[in-house]
Amino acid sequence: MIRNPRKNNISKILHSLWVAKNISRIQISRELGLNKSTISDIISILIKKEIVLEKEEGDSRPQGGRKPVQLELNNKFGYVIGLEIRLESYTVVAVDLSGAILYSKTEENSLIGDSFENRVIAILNNNIRELKKIGLNILGAGIGMSGIIDSKSGIIIGSIALKIGGILNFEKKVASHFDFPVYIENDANCCAWGELTFHRSKQYQNFIFTLVEFLPSERKEVYESISVGFGIVFGGKVYHGSSNSAGEFHSIFCQPGELGQFHIPYENMVIEEFIEELSKHLALFTNTFNLGQIFLGGDIEEYQDIVEPILSDAIKENWMYSSGLNYDIKFSSLAYRAVSYGAAGMVLERLFDNPDLILNL
Repeated sequence: MIRNPRKNNISKILHSLWVAKNISRIQISRELGLNKSTISDIISILIKKEIVLEKEEGDSRPQGGRKPVQLELNNKFGYVIGLEIRLESYTVVAVDLSGAILYSKTEENSLIGDSFENRVIAILNNNIRELKKIGLNILGAGIGMSGIIDSKSGIIIGSIALKIGGILNFEKKVASHFDFPVYIENDANCCAWGELTFHRSKQYQNFIFTLVEFLPSERKEVYESISVGFGIVFGGKVYHGSSNSAGEFHSIFCQPGELGQFHIPYENMVIEEFIEELSKHLALFTNTFNLGQIFLGGDIEEYQDIVEPILSDAIKENWMYSSGLNYDIKFSSLAYRAVSYGAAGMVLERLFDNPDLILNL
């Protein structure tokens, strides 16, 4: 095992390389406040392990000599898998160290009639066989799903959408079957991870991701036809809450005995009414926590022209000061792959936080 001080420095250097894409030793030293010898020693280890590559780039110095040497992550070192599990289907992606998608697949695959853990193991194994053609190491996998998840401990506390009524030890039942790390996370939180990964050079700090899904009515009670969850980011980190239920949502307008997440009449739903009710909650969150970005993804993306003015008006109406507001409304950069890509991004973040996982390969 790497001793902790060095491990922390390796983690910081990997993050710098990941964010910058191309950077010199001197730039890393200045950015992190580490001396040049520490940087050089660690970079030598990472180059020897083929995690980092050197390349000469730019013009030679005026006095002659070598061109400046830039460093970058070796995208061929390995890849991570991101998997979104739904009741009737799944979406899987394979992503290299830069975040580029190498493989993507969506397939119908019902969980009904089989245990959750057996189906997840089968889906991963089937796709791993297909991914052998890439010819790279699998560094880890992340699973995104609806429900309350203790992602640090690998415990599923419960999922209404996937009909998991009690605690399921994902770490023991699923992750232990593989020789690489496998993590579980809430789907909306995965979307937040995806935006952090996709926009890592912008280093977003405080935002909310709103995941909206309009579910097939033939398998649901009518009040279950809409699913909304939030992924919340504070200080550049996904916020899980004191009991891992941050982002679970139930409208404050619902009356006692009403089923479903919203007060709107589900039987004859008007999309504008749904967006107005959702926007009132997002306005409260945005103004109360001074969020910089509101991301929206999932099935609501096709209603962008309706959402943006309604949400903007709601935020203004909820604000009590004359000074202007500073926020951006953005729609997911990742479309239907938002959850699976975010699950992969979560794995990359964990690998860089704990470099033993890749240095010991």
